[in-house]
Amino acid sequence: MGNALRVVWWRIRSVLWHLLWRVQLRLFPARSFHDIKVSLYAVLDERTEAECFARVEAALDLIARYDRRRLRTIRRSLDRIWIRRTTYAAAYYIDATRLCVIDRAWLTGDTTPDRVAAAIIHEATHARLYRHKIPYAEALRPRIEAICDEESAAFVARLPEGAALAERIRKGGADPDHWSDVNLARRSRTARQDAIRSAREEMEASDLPNWVKKILRRLGRFRAA
Repeated sequence: MGNALRVVWWRIRSVLWHLLWRVQLRLFPARSFHDIKVSLYAVLDERTEAECFARVEAALDLIARYDRRRLRTIRRSLDRIWIRRTTYAAAYYIDATRLCVIDRAWLTGDTTPDRVAAAIIHEATHARLYRHKIPYAEALRPRIEAICDEESAAFVARLPEGAALAERIRKGGADPDHWSDVNLARRSRTARQDAIRSAREEMEASDLPNWVKKILRRLGRFRAA
């Protein structure tokens, strides 16, 4: 009976998780570049919003200019690009929602359009592998990541000054332990905690009225409980 209840609970959590993602994607700002949808988790200033969309647009412009075939592949492979605060990785793919998630802090830092383009291609390759029924199993992860890196490097090598970045991508593979179940779970827990902390810091530094901040602080405590 205990196992049956756990299965039911995990199924309920999965349904709620999918519902939350769908609601968020409908509520928050979105744009379309080259027929690829790009959404942004709520930000507190218009300048950051504009910069996020501009950076992704520049990356997709680069792909459209130098490799139209890959652009078509991205359209087929991803439902959307989703920009949000996350310390899990600079970018990652969620197969359940066919989303390429990009970390907002990384995107608006010193990242260049070619690196953003490489990240999008990397995650779209994950989507293609999932579509071909290749599971992201622990034993396969180093090889899968190497394939995704190679796809990114192959694109970057086509750019006028892309040889150096392509070489770094090909040589920059992580230690196999980086992709272990234990380390992925640890990174996921840390990312959730960092996301809550970053949201609080951003809220406190914003120009929101104090009464709004008070409400958000209470909601933040409830969420962290």
